[in-house]
Amino acid sequence: MKDKIQSDSLNQLADPTYSRVREKLREDILSGYFISGERLKIAELVERYKVSQMPIREALQQLQGEGLLIIEPNKGAHVRKVDQQFLENIYEIRQLIEVYLTVKCIENLKEKDLKQLNQLQKGYETAAAKKDHTGCLQFNKRFHSAIYELANNAEGLQILEKHWQLINTLRLTYGFGVERTNEVIEEHRAIISALENRNPIEVEAAAARHCVNAKADLLRQIGDRLK
Repeated sequence: MKDKIQSDSLNQLADPTYSRVREKLREDILSGYFISGERLKIAELVERYKVSQMPIREALQQLQGEGLLIIEPNKGAHVRKVDQQFLENIYEIRQLIEVYLTVKCIENLKEKDLKQLNQLQKGYETAAAKKDHTGCLQFNKRFHSAIYELANNAEGLQILEKHWQLINTLRLTYGFGVERTNEVIEEHRAIISALENRNPIEVEAAAARHCVNAKADLLRQIGDRLK
């Protein structure tokens, strides 16, 4: 199994930049190729990904920022345990920030912004109809980013960006519940409707519901693997 994962990873690693190394290393961690607590040795990563040490070191620093790795002086990097508590912590923080930014965006919301959100939502629904999960994730990120950027809070947006790719990789690895994409469609529509009404209470409720349901579904999909 490990040989097959390694072969697939090397075939996809056509562009040996640190960002591509980071993506493949993240996938290898979340797929279980590298197990919880395992020490990552630079020389072995260089051999695996066929790149020099520099992009490896840069990728490790990036993944430490996402919380997937712990880097200690004189000890190097090791894989952090991605368990239920870790994900719950991430989602609790994200919910606070996402709800705040969604409500805050009302202050700068214009008709052209609502038009853009509706267009992005159509893109999401088209991808959902095709069962294109990668497309769904891309449109979902664009949808929420368009909202959060209107809040003019770069620090809040930066915190959310930190874990976007981690969550998306988990989604591509473990999938969605049978009804989740349909639920997302309804939840996005509710957010748009609340924003159109410029109703902060309605916006807060719709955004919070979306966050709670997203966390619950992902934890269900991963299930016993996190225990």
